[in-house]
Amino acid sequence: MGRFTFAAGNVRKIAALPLYAFGRLAASVVPRTPGLWVFGSGVGVGEGALALLEHVRARDAGARVVWLARNERDVTDAAALGIPTAPRYSWRGFRLTLRAQVLVVTHGFGDVNRFATHRAFVVNVWHGIPFKRLRIDSPEAMRVPIVGRLPFVRRAVRRAFARSGRGISLFSTASPLAAARIRSAFALTERQAVVTGDPRDDVLLADTAEARERAARSRIAAALGDPRALDSRLVMYAPTWRDGRAHPAVPTAEEWAELDALLTEAGALLLIRSHPLGRGDFAAGVEASNRVALLGAELQPDITPVLPAVDTLITDYSSIAFDFALTGGVTLFLAPDVPEYVGRRGAYEPYADFSGGLDVASWASLLPLLGGVLTDASARAPYAEHAAWLAERYHAFHDGRSTERLFSLIERRLAGEADAMPPLPPARAASVPLRVDAVRVVPAGTGFALVAEGPLGAVEPKTVLLRGARAVLPGTVELADGRWSARVPLAIEVWGAAPTPPRSGEYALTVMSSPGHPLELDTGAALPPSRRYGNSFRAAVSAARGAIAVELSAPLADDEVGAANQRRLFSAYRSSPAPLEQAVFFESYFGNNVSCNPLGIDRALAAAHPEVTRYWSVADASVQVPEGAVRVIDGSAEWWHARAASRLLVVNDWLRKRWRKRPGQTVLQTWHGTPLKKLALDKSGLRPRARLAARAESSRWDILLAQNPFSADTFRSAYAFRGPIWEEGYPRNDIVARGEAGPGIRARLGIAANATVVLYAPTWRDDRPGAVDHLDVAAFARRLGPGFVTLIRGHSRTLRPGASVTAPGVIDVTGYPEISELYLAADILITDYSSVMFDFSVTGKPIFFYMPDFEHYRDQTRGFTFDLFPVAPGPVTTSLTELADAVTDASPAAATHATRYAEWRARFNPQDDGHAGERVVERIFREGLL
Repeated sequence: MGRFTFAAGNVRKIAALPLYAFGRLAASVVPRTPGLWVFGSGVGVGEGALALLEHVRARDAGARVVWLARNERDVTDAAALGIPTAPRYSWRGFRLTLRAQVLVVTHGFGDVNRFATHRAFVVNVWHGIPFKRLRIDSPEAMRVPIVGRLPFVRRAVRRAFARSGRGISLFSTASPLAAARIRSAFALTERQAVVTGDPRDDVLLADTAEARERAARSRIAAALGDPRALDSRLVMYAPTWRDGRAHPAVPTAEEWAELDALLTEAGALLLIRSHPLGRGDFAAGVEASNRVALLGAELQPDITPVLPAVDTLITDYSSIAFDFALTGGVTLFLAPDVPEYVGRRGAYEPYADFSGGLDVASWASLLPLLGGVLTDASARAPYAEHAAWLAERYHAFHDGRSTERLFSLIERRLAGEADAMPPLPPARAASVPLRVDAVRVVPAGTGFALVAEGPLGAVEPKTVLLRGARAVLPGTVELADGRWSARVPLAIEVWGAAPTPPRSGEYALTVMSSPGHPLELDTGAALPPSRRYGNSFRAAVSAARGAIAVELSAPLADDEVGAANQRRLFSAYRSSPAPLEQAVFFESYFGNNVSCNPLGIDRALAAAHPEVTRYWSVADASVQVPEGAVRVIDGSAEWWHARAASRLLVVNDWLRKRWRKRPGQTVLQTWHGTPLKKLALDKSGLRPRARLAARAESSRWDILLAQNPFSADTFRSAYAFRGPIWEEGYPRNDIVARGEAGPGIRARLGIAANATVVLYAPTWRDDRPGAVDHLDVAAFARRLGPGFVTLIRGHSRTLRPGASVTAPGVIDVTGYPEISELYLAADILITDYSSVMFDFSVTGKPIFFYMPDFEHYRDQTRGFTFDLFPVAPGPVTTSLTELADAVTDASPAAATHATRYAEWRARFNPQDDGHAGERVVERIFREGLL
């Protein structure tokens, strides 16, 4: 099947609007034929559509059924089952769809002839319980190329999707929780999205377990032409698709070899089931091992019937995990790109709930787990427990009669029984909602706390968490007088600093009866209005789909929030008559932290000229500013005043929002590193809009600060900058050169004094901005063994999105305020293309390079400003094993690269002597900028 993306699909729908109009007109005059059922599925002859078709033929002798075929494979498969067919997008397919009384689809109207569905009784037997967000719930699904960013286009697309939901008569779902998600995604009513159970899952519950397994094995053996499938243990790898992007978890040659050895020892076969719409080259596995087989859609279109034969499933975000849970097998979760995937596509629950917190990020981490579950019953236990919980929580019916219930409901609806609804079975323990009748934000000490409470039900809540992208806030649960009450302090302590409000973002309230198993929340409570809570944050509490979400944002006043208020404040800023102050406006990484060269300059300025006012621009109240500085929240009236009144602005990235330079103001752009990767105008293939933006931005700068002569030349080229460039060294490296606060940093991080500390600090990837996953740090830490501690530090662009890495011997320090302090704590640096290589060399400590995607990064992503390999001050590695072996004994590498290291420091660190900040401040006053 060709590559599919949501954006391309939406464009095709827009282009076909005249055909929709014609079909709608025809459907308004052509009568529907009673007893004519037309079926279709986006993946072939199968899924719940086939289950329902077979039931219709068995129960209604007068019914006429037709399958609308996508291709010759569908025609062949349908003929083998005695099902008549017609080409889906043909005149006959149009007429059949136009005249059918009942249309049955699994993916959408496009499974039949989408232009003739108006006024039909449309039944959607969806292809799985949704974990990832669907349709109008997912920004990715709403994308339209080029014009999609225009607000009116987004609104129009959303309205069109919501309007199409009205054409669905009945949508079968597996459970109340699944029904809530489907109603939200398709804009359906309770009468439309009904809990009948999932027809495609009946095959997992009918007959005996032995019979189901025997039939499934026979299917697999026939599809593969391999009789070993009849008696071998079967492992299936079934990842979901990446919305048109390449799959990030294809095993390496070394991992294929390890898989082969593991499968041979366990007497198992690995079946790889790529998503029909996915991309990923897994053919190398077949070449590497005769125990690996590709079971693609071309061999087995419908995957559900073969699941009873599978011993262990490996997946990432696929709904197959919900179906497979009914078999009693275990699921391993391999998810290398959670921050990127969930951030782009969206999810209906935290990934840790879906995976039970049992997920890993690489094959290197997965292989030991797979070996354990195949050979050790005790190793299987936690995975089996989680699978059983998934089955209990997400499937209301476990009787194998979902198709029967759905057919009966269709008959009653066609007969005009207005209130026809299938009765639900007694709720299972895992799916019993916990009633919430009050939610509020209350004062707590010097800050605030979130409180939720309600009556006790069938299950007692034990723990509560408020989970965000990069922070988890723990709370407490109290039970008394038949009620429960959960309290979560809205403050966080990080790295031994004083408690601060959490970072802005969306947080999910998770109440659990046991670790990893959240309770569905019956959110009928009156919710507090969106408002500001002191100087801590603004909070907006919402409830949907059995969950409570808390959106925290910067503590702006009511008259500062929103586009209209910001336009008003900008207008006042632009015409500000206020005189300039003897003040500096500092901003680092768009206000997300206080660090880098602006902080180095702030320290020197505070020491030499304490009379100067130091404003610090911060994104929200979670960011603490240096002693004696004035914090201004981005977008507040105080922020706009500080921007207008400061004589000097010191920033290390682009200036945000609209900017008007006043006479007497100066912008000192310090930037944030010596560039190995190409920047701005030097990047190949830069679009005209981006080129204009780069030139417009650099025109705002008056002075550039460079770490060395090489950087000065690069900046001039990359930003077409013609102003003065100060080559004074980097103030951010002053504390590194002076060796300040080293031992205290280790204690703050909880690291033993005798541990060998490895700092892994990769750069970001333009094509995967939210991910830092090329090195599986958990597997790497295991390889290093005891005595080592690995710190992982994401790039500044990954400070907000993403999930913290948690593993033995690993500390995620992405949110640590200042990376310069981490250089002092570390004994060894590992990086790829990040500018940290130029700063860490100030320490003289060993540097290792890990570049598994070197050619791709060089040729397709960024490109380089110089050839690193001949001058690299440390070894360049491309595999985890090679890197771990080199780091374990770093002495030979240090000796081999000693000459290069010295030459590197002479070229890139000539002025990083611990006094760069002092020189910059002296020059600021010498040149009359303050």
